[in-house]
Amino acid sequence: MPIKVAVIGAGSIGFTRRLMRDILTVSELADTIFAFTDISQQNLDMVTQLCRRDIEHNQLPATIEATLDRTRALADADYILCTIRQGGWMPFRWISTYL
Repeated sequence: MPIKVAVIGAGSIGFTRRLMRDILTVSELADTIFAFTDISQQNLDMVTQLCRRDIEHNQLPATIEATLDRTRALADADYILCTIRQGGWMPFRWISTYL
């Protein structure tokens, strides 16, 4: 039986894609259902497209559900990962002034 992993803040191309790949390297998790949610439809669509391409290329039974509706993404999730960047880019600007 597949598990469902909800990813809040899934619009990060590098982080979400790498995280999904890491999970799918475990053979028992190859059929995982990923529920991606983000506040940016554009970022969510881009990440979803790339991740689906990875799944198809590797011929895995995993699936992705993408939605802006966080409640829908979290419904029946076995695991919830929160990968948001609080405060946008501002904290990175502040840190870079001190490096």
